[in-house]
Amino acid sequence: MWLKILLGIIAILGILLMWFSVFGKKKAIDNMSMGGSFSLFELIFDLLIEFSPTLVKRILLFILGLAIAFVFTIYS
Repeated sequence: MWLKILLGIIAILGILLMWFSVFGKKKAIDNMSMGGSFSLFELIFDLLIEFSPTLVKRILLFILGLAIAFVFTIYS
């Protein structure tokens, strides 16, 4: 029961990330920074976020939020 609630909360956070990527202010998205990278995929994603223009950042954040919401909805 608690696992389903936790997965539901994480899925809602993915939806909020998609909302932020569409309706967030340009300055907030440009000033956003990612944490440390533990794998090659995360390193490449962090570099794409860091050095890309705002439109590409919005697209990447939307795809990330969609993936998070989809995966955690399937498992809950």
